[in-house]
Amino acid sequence: MELLLTLPSPLEGIERYMVRDTLQLTIEEANELSNRYYAAVELHLRSSNHATARDGEAEDDIVSALAFALQLFNAENFSGELTPAEQVRYRAVLNHFDGAVTEGHVGSEVKDDDEEAEAAATAAPSLSTAPTAARREGLQGLFLQRLLTVDGEAPVAAMRLPGLLLCILGVAKAELESGVPLLPLTSPWRLRAFFRHQLCLSHRSNTVFLALADCVDAVLRLPREEQTVEMLLEVGQVQRYYHRRDLAKETFDAAMRISGLRVEETSMVGVRTRWQQHQLVQMVLSATSHRPVPPPSMTEEQPKAVMTEKDGHDLLDRPRETPEAALQPLTPLHPEDKAILLALCTEIRNNNPDHGLTRHRMMTYIERLLVDPAPSPFIVRCQTLLMRARLELRRNRVQERAFMQLTELVDQYSARRDPTHEALGRAASRYFYSVAFPPVWALRREYADFCFEETLYKTALDVYEQNLDWERIIECCKKLDKRRRAESLARELLEKDPLNPMLWVALGEAMRDDAHLWKAWELCGHKMAAPMRALARLALDREHYDKVVEYFDEAVRINPIFGGDWFALGYASLRLGKFERSGEAFTRVCQIDPNDAFGWNNLASIMLREGKLRPAFNAMSQAIRNNRRDWRMWQNYFRIGCELREVTETTNALGIALDIAQRQIRLERGTLELFVDNTIAYVKGEIHGSSADAAEVGGGKADTLVYRSLGILPDENAIHHAPVAQTMATAEEEEEEIAGLAPLGADVELPDFVSGTAVAQKTAEREAIVAGIRHRHADRVRALFARILELFVSDPDIYACAARLMHFLDGPMASFRYRQKELRACQQKDQWFREEALFSRTVECLEVMVSDIFEASGEAQDDGAAGTTASYAQTDLAGVEGVSHEQATTAAAVTLPTGEALQQAIVDAFKEVQRSIKGALDAAEEHMEAHTAYGRLRELSTRVRYGAQEAKAAFA
Repeated sequence: MELLLTLPSPLEGIERYMVRDTLQLTIEEANELSNRYYAAVELHLRSSNHATARDGEAEDDIVSALAFALQLFNAENFSGELTPAEQVRYRAVLNHFDGAVTEGHVGSEVKDDDEEAEAAATAAPSLSTAPTAARREGLQGLFLQRLLTVDGEAPVAAMRLPGLLLCILGVAKAELESGVPLLPLTSPWRLRAFFRHQLCLSHRSNTVFLALADCVDAVLRLPREEQTVEMLLEVGQVQRYYHRRDLAKETFDAAMRISGLRVEETSMVGVRTRWQQHQLVQMVLSATSHRPVPPPSMTEEQPKAVMTEKDGHDLLDRPRETPEAALQPLTPLHPEDKAILLALCTEIRNNNPDHGLTRHRMMTYIERLLVDPAPSPFIVRCQTLLMRARLELRRNRVQERAFMQLTELVDQYSARRDPTHEALGRAASRYFYSVAFPPVWALRREYADFCFEETLYKTALDVYEQNLDWERIIECCKKLDKRRRAESLARELLEKDPLNPMLWVALGEAMRDDAHLWKAWELCGHKMAAPMRALARLALDREHYDKVVEYFDEAVRINPIFGGDWFALGYASLRLGKFERSGEAFTRVCQIDPNDAFGWNNLASIMLREGKLRPAFNAMSQAIRNNRRDWRMWQNYFRIGCELREVTETTNALGIALDIAQRQIRLERGTLELFVDNTIAYVKGEIHGSSADAAEVGGGKADTLVYRSLGILPDENAIHHAPVAQTMATAEEEEEEIAGLAPLGADVELPDFVSGTAVAQKTAEREAIVAGIRHRHADRVRALFARILELFVSDPDIYACAARLMHFLDGPMASFRYRQKELRACQQKDQWFREEALFSRTVECLEVMVSDIFEASGEAQDDGAAGTTASYAQTDLAGVEGVSHEQATTAAAVTLPTGEALQQAIVDAFKEVQRSIKGALDAAEEHMEAHTAYGRLRELSTRVRYGAQEAKAAFA
């Protein structure tokens, strides 16, 4: 602490910027002051003995001072604010860097009655000066926060001790001489300082990102024996924060290898609830530490777990054989291994679809940590409880517990809860930086977001106002019909800080007034992206897309790593027809956040317009990987897959889209016909079920270049989609019904290397296996069309596609039956006999019907009744993957006639077609007699009459 007090104070010279109880400080002046302060800290360290002495003791002094400063900062912003006693104890440091005790602390609440009376009597003569002193204290905080602004991104208004963070950054940036940093790039304290700065900013900053990237690269370049689990955990958190989840996963895996942690996802037969009677297969996690577990601290605090099994909750903390059985003894885990498990748990969410099974798998990691016999460090335990609450917020059974736990985590921060309970020790753990526990304002925002979703708008508004989260304040005010509240709050704050661009942005958004936004743009000296973002959003609402592109171009120039700006820029460019610019913008979106499903979807749309089918298909694969419940994405995936002849993938996609969309989906005839053609070619053996081989010849190199430009290479295994059709079950039902899943991949064609011992034998076996796979796929598609026709009973185009498929699978008579339904659907259209297009469509259907009858008649006359049944005749669909019992029953209801029954069916078909043609001629005679289609129908009538006579004579 002594070393900190020797450093310059960032409050020096503040008086010139405080005029009549207002802060008169522009962004440009703040940037100049912060750079000047960093230079003063560096000069002080260079001139002091701590910088000139090269021994380990001097370096230890600087690291100790930095560690203590970060501990104070973490306590006030992450783990729990300082109590009155702690404020008094560290008053010298707090006053030196931040000028006064932070607002909102509770020093007066611990005084006894006599002290309160004495203080009131003493303060009575100076009551008029108290508001001024309090206002000065607030202005000092605003002044110091303004100095932390970087790349136009201001710190969040709720952060505390900004002056101490300025000092921490000054030490982290200091150089002994040009190019020689005081703290090496591999120092964890350097990385911690910059990362804390980033967490305090409202959006990601490119300058801070580059500083952190230098630290991360330096750590990863170290020899493996010099890397530690602690280092890699912190590096992985930075990578994940900037959406490089692929790199983060590699880093966490490396940490697990160094630690020696053994993790196995296994199962047991048991129960999950207190009253469960039947044992089921339960997924559990087995984890064992390789390193010895340090003895638990007897003084470290533990956060409160709400509504646990011990409190009588009916959900067990971990599955066991029976509700009465004791938990199996577990091996204690090392604290760093617990942090690794939390990181791996998060990576499961980042690398899997948002699905009940994913959440259930994550919960097994949390359950293992909750029942571990060794006490966890405070912050590790907090992160464990927070992750459990996040997983349970969408489950009705445990939603109350999740909400209460989130409330407890928010409330434990406040010193008002127990002013005598000191909280600084929570931030003293050496494992504090090993987990990604959010700052208190982010935790409050998470709590408020849930309240907003549950329509608790007043509660949410109160929390948003604490954080000064303007975007959400305005949303809440709209819901509460208090539209002027946001305006009045912004004006109130502007009275004491009239040069704050962010407040002018908030006022402009609340009033939807461009003038206030342009004033913010001028006040920031064109150095902040927020005014341009707000102007662009207003232009977007007004559909002025040219202005949207102009404003967002300026915003991304200032801060190029904020994904939201790039997305809106891409959307506006797309609406203007600037496809190249739109493609660049959506590419940046996917670079910044590879999990943005809508970014991938829009990028696929741009590639499709440019004729890049394979890259578009890969982009759509990434989109549905990150959002599996949007039927429009599945439909886009289906359309592109049909063009690329991706048979198995398009079949899966169409089935899932039908499950989600039901009758909302739009099936275009051209795409559906292409799907049928691909299915027929696949069943015949003319094409593969997957176009992986074709991609190597036709587009593999192009795909590599596209993905290299995105910084992400496609992982075919990660993009695979299970052919099991999803249901509309609730998330809780999805988690409970894990047993009995059908095996995946039953319809995937095996590779060439699957073989037996002898060449001839393995060839025959493979041919038989492939034939069985193709046969089962034909049955799946048959059942899929049965589902489609249940949903769409009056669409002639779907009946036409079904007839085309059934002609191949079951012969011309099966096709004829679907053509009959197509004809009825055509004639159900209004004015079909008056409008040329509808009438021509009806004539087309009749012509195909006649063609099917003549084909069936010819085969029967040649004594080829067996020929009317295709080689891929229908089998029992009850065992086919993804086919329900009802669908199997529906598809199997129609049987094909043979022998004399077939001959009679052909004669009856001729008669029915004759009646249909006569009816069409009579209905359309008045309106269509002069059209070509009417003449074709007359010729068709004559042909059918002769054909019927020939059939009767042949079958007599």
